[in-house]
Amino acid sequence: MNPQEPGLQEGSHARPAASQALRLLVVDDSRSDRLMAARVLRRAFPGCVLEEVEDEARWRQVLCGPRFDAAIIDYRLPWADGMELLQSIQRRWPGVPVLMLSGTVEETQAFEAVQEGLQEYLPKTDGSYALLPRSVRFALERARQRQALVEANETLRLVIEGVRGHAIFLVDAEGRVLTWNSGAEAITGYSEEEVLGQFVRPLLVPESSRSERLGREAEEAVRRGVYTGEGWRLRKDGGRFWADISVSALHGEGNTPRGFVVVLRDVTERKQAEEERRRASEFRERLLGIVSHDLRSPLQAILLQSQLLPRDVRPEPVKRATSRISQAAERMGRMIADLLDFTRGRLGGGIPVERVPGDFLLLVREVTEELRLAHPHRRISFVATGEGQGEWDRDRLTQVVQNLVSNALKHGVEDSPVRVEAWGEGDPVVLSIHNEGRPIPSELMPHLFDPFWRGGGSGSSDRLSTGLGLGLYIVQEIVHAHGGTIHVTSNAEEGTCFTVRLPRHPSVAARGQGPV
Repeated sequence: MNPQEPGLQEGSHARPAASQALRLLVVDDSRSDRLMAARVLRRAFPGCVLEEVEDEARWRQVLCGPRFDAAIIDYRLPWADGMELLQSIQRRWPGVPVLMLSGTVEETQAFEAVQEGLQEYLPKTDGSYALLPRSVRFALERARQRQALVEANETLRLVIEGVRGHAIFLVDAEGRVLTWNSGAEAITGYSEEEVLGQFVRPLLVPESSRSERLGREAEEAVRRGVYTGEGWRLRKDGGRFWADISVSALHGEGNTPRGFVVVLRDVTERKQAEEERRRASEFRERLLGIVSHDLRSPLQAILLQSQLLPRDVRPEPVKRATSRISQAAERMGRMIADLLDFTRGRLGGGIPVERVPGDFLLLVREVTEELRLAHPHRRISFVATGEGQGEWDRDRLTQVVQNLVSNALKHGVEDSPVRVEAWGEGDPVVLSIHNEGRPIPSELMPHLFDPFWRGGGSGSSDRLSTGLGLGLYIVQEIVHAHGGTIHVTSNAEEGTCFTVRLPRHPSVAARGQGPV
């Protein structure tokens, strides 16, 4: 007999709160068997609410009531058998563990009931009643674990479903789609109904990359546990997108692969940015070639002819004209060199340096002497102390000293000296260049080393604005390439001072740079 069951009430599937008493249901038409079960259960679970059902009418009433935490049922009842009761409880209160305590059930019937979800079968013996509380505890714990697993799986499903920026899906060992989240639909254009059970590679992988059903991604995932890489993938409309790909292997018994978790992320914008950078790099190389060859070659020819022409002509106006040509050509040469250094520094990852052993203090002395000859009407003092041996790029550091001293000469008061000091009494070595004169305005200090910034403005000489404004930028790049630092102070009382600190060896420079 299968009695008609009442309809489900709202909230009937909810478990009682942890603070509520344990609710147990005992269904048995034998009064003595019910009493025996109730006695051991109340003793084992003090304070529990125990409901006893002896007939069909009471059974119908119980089914309309609140949920129980566990049920103990007999197999053979006047109004139904144990299988019917088990199914009724499962429909009414999903997840409630059910135990069967019977003296009439056969082994095949008990096995069938276990397959249908019965937690445990116990024969009606004195020993079984003694074991009943333990069996109930085990059943409650298994139910709690199952519920926790269900909730965890539901939480995971909701999280995966809510990740729209990533396509996350499962495929079986053959590559057929088992799950498909909303992110996968958003990225690929395929709905879940369209892809479930389909082979994933023909859907998403371009023909040129479709070498086999699972491909190297799955092979590496099986071998290493996870595959990560990038590649072109297809959308439903045939459009391609560059995907960041992760494939994780799922293993079954005997460590055999039973499927894969695939995560795809559309990184087409990043790929396009990389292509733009690559094209910019190619353009930079072409630009360097044009500047260094196509412009320098005719400029060198002009410079050479302007130097030869005064030897063959005597009139003073011609000599003055050729002198101006030569000076202009030299200035253009310096500008071209600055442009090349700027391009290397800004677009090429820094100005390259080639270190060789040498004496930094001697280098500074030689450059200072050259500048004294070039500016005979200005006073340039030089003081060196200590020892200057190290590994330097001589040509690049010559640029540093020339730029900083020339800058001090331009900005300093003409009748005051420019002081050049260098000392090497430890590591790093230090270079200091000082001039007196109008201080650098505080609002301009943060921009001193910016490219194309020139020290013009109110109170500045026109001579300060004749270059490209790359001198201090290049100085800073060369200093940084040596692993060093450059610092400037400027005020009305003490004047302006640039201080450069350079480590003697590359290893010291590397340690000072830190993580990128």
